Amino acid sequence: MAMYAAALPVLACALLALAGVELVWKRCTGHGLLPWLRRRSGTPISATGFDEFTAVFQGGKRAELQHRQVRLVLREDDGDGALPATGTRVDLDQGIARITRPGETRDAR
Repeated sequence: MAMYAAALPVLACALLALAGVELVWKRCTGHGLLPWLRRRSGTPISATGFDEFTAVFQGGKRAELQHRQVRLVLREDDGDGALPATGTRVDLDQGIARITRPGETRDAR
């Protein structure tokens, strides 16, 4: 039983060591530790480890992590549900977009 009690602090220390190594590696090379994380800036490996470690002890953290995954998958369009702007015309054939500010008349251009 004592082995299991010592496993959690050892895991926490290992995560802290991984975070330190990852930080030093990224500052020296400018790349992530793993080959598939080298070209993009994203969540560090240690942050994912800390999130999973926290999710073991906090039930709400698991729901938060699942919500983050769903938001990454879903697409958000800024124009969805927006009212059409008055005075805005876009002609895709000619490549022209005309935008007028509210309260501005056509003669003021």
